[in-house]
Amino acid sequence: MPVPSSSLSVPPLGGVPTGGATYPGVVPTNPVITPPLYTPPLYTPPVVVPTTTTTPTPTPTTQGPSPAPKCTGGPSAQQLIAVVEGTPGIPDEPLKVTTGPFCSGNWQFSVMEIVADDAEDEYEPLAVVTTGLPAALKLIEAGADVCSNEVQTQAPIGIRVRACGA
Repeated sequence: MPVPSSSLSVPPLGGVPTGGATYPGVVPTNPVITPPLYTPPLYTPPVVVPTTTTTPTPTPTTQGPSPAPKCTGGPSAQQLIAVVEGTPGIPDEPLKVTTGPFCSGNWQFSVMEIVADDAEDEYEPLAVVTTGLPAALKLIEAGADVCSNEVQTQAPIGIRVRACGA
């Protein structure tokens, strides 16, 4: 029995019939797949990021002892030079006080140098530690390094800071 042409449609070349007609045993090759619908949650809790604050540990600022201050009542530069001149190991050249004197108790610290005849002459500074009253000074040490055992054990702390650095 013939099938009316209006109810059948001829499939296109891909093999899928058009219209509402289907052929038994023929599976469509491009089925339409509908992806599942995504519905976002109605409430998203906020993300809490913990904050850490680091407080630096304070470093104690411990200052060492203070160096001896400038002398207010002497000795003079001439008194210091007089006690050093003629000492063995000290050059027999004119000297001048370049730093100090600094006093603590009956102790003094100063720095001297040879008076240069020529601007090109350079001499090593001469550190000097003395003790006693300005009119009767006693030389304890004179040289490039005056941090002797006597200075370390008997000098006041302010003189040790100047002579020894501590």
